Amino acid sequence: MTIGTVKKPKVVISNNLVVFGGSNQNWLPAIECAGWLCHRCYDLRTAETLLLEIGPCIGVVDLSHDDFSIHGFSVMVNRNKQVRWIAIVRDEQLVNEAIGQFIVNFCLDYFSVPIPPEQLLQTIGHQIGMLNLERQVWPQLGNFGQQGLQGSTAVMKKLRDQVKRIALSDVSVVISGEIGTGKILVADAIFKASARAKQQVIRVNCETMTADWMIDTDNGTQSIFEAANNGVLVLEEFTLLTDACQQSLYQVLADGRYCDTDGNTLSVDMRVISLTHHSPEHLVTLTTLRRELYFRLNVVSITVPPLRERSNDIIFLAEFLLLKYARQYNSVAKYLSEQAQSMLLQYPWPGNVQELICQIKRAVLLAENKCIEADQLDIPRLIDDKLSLKKVREESERNALLTVLENNKGQISAAARELGVSRATMYRLLNKHELIPPSRCFRQSHA
Repeated sequence: MTIGTVKKPKVVISNNLVVFGGSNQNWLPAIECAGWLCHRCYDLRTAETLLLEIGPCIGVVDLSHDDFSIHGFSVMVNRNKQVRWIAIVRDEQLVNEAIGQFIVNFCLDYFSVPIPPEQLLQTIGHQIGMLNLERQVWPQLGNFGQQGLQGSTAVMKKLRDQVKRIALSDVSVVISGEIGTGKILVADAIFKASARAKQQVIRVNCETMTADWMIDTDNGTQSIFEAANNGVLVLEEFTLLTDACQQSLYQVLADGRYCDTDGNTLSVDMRVISLTHHSPEHLVTLTTLRRELYFRLNVVSITVPPLRERSNDIIFLAEFLLLKYARQYNSVAKYLSEQAQSMLLQYPWPGNVQELICQIKRAVLLAENKCIEADQLDIPRLIDDKLSLKKVREESERNALLTVLENNKGQISAAARELGVSRATMYRLLNKHELIPPSRCFRQSHA
């Protein structure tokens, strides 16, 4: 009697086709008749939500009508590398430098209008076959974008349960957590699981917000409350709002109304999700935060656990990230050595998941062999047992800042965005560790 291993069934990617932009696509009926499930979307937020839900799939972007920003779409495409894109253009558009660069950088193929359905069907059929082959070669590679909510530890199971329950309601939420814990991922998860998932989500950098709450949108200068009406308003580092901003926001939330630029009073219905690196205990002591606004925002609160409290998840996350970035950067790296894993487990991770991402990404980019060794990780060695935890964390924090500055070529604004903190917080951290870069070395961005 021969005992063999039972083969797991292969995960086959469904024939999902995401079509962005354009109208009156006369080739769509032929594609649908061939068994493809076609999803139409016309704005970036809808597209991003849809792509995260579907996972690996084929995308067709119709550039022929010039009805959206190619730059904005490029940013979204760059975040969703699990999608294989095919472009539709007019012949005369191929001389446009921006469109040409987009097709070369992000698309596997392009078609000129009018579209030959048979050729398009053959192309997308081949690409879904490539995706299935890729999934077979990389079986552990899941959907991107949610690594901050993954994990099997009790604190992460509790967090996911809180997200599910809170998403079903429509109350205001405060999400607190240390730098790099993934607060924005939690906010996105609440939004996507809520009844407002198909509406707008507006993110606000509270440090730069003015008391009139006006922003520049594709529709011109617009009130944030108008843009977020019926949707969700996400306040990033809400404790940095000026007193005037806090006062005007409180008035809008209390009255459920705001005045537009023409002086008209309009009703507003929006859910507010507020993010902060301050602990709940520290929030109630902040003298710069209006009590009445805080209690209106903090109907329910969530604390995202730091990575050091999720030690059983560290190797799981590291291996997930290794597979992700090895694929993205076409690296030979496949696994972590035992010594590398031990080092990851001993490190206190002051920069949390974001710092782990930076470490793995750097190791993958520099890898020359399949195995990533401990000396390829830019992590301080914890040799002196007498070294205090405070000193270890300070050294770790300093190294995390150096890493993120290096990743962003010294641009402080970009580094702050990667860490998920405001520029003011970034400058405070850099000053603390005497890392303010001289202008001749680093160019600061004020974008």
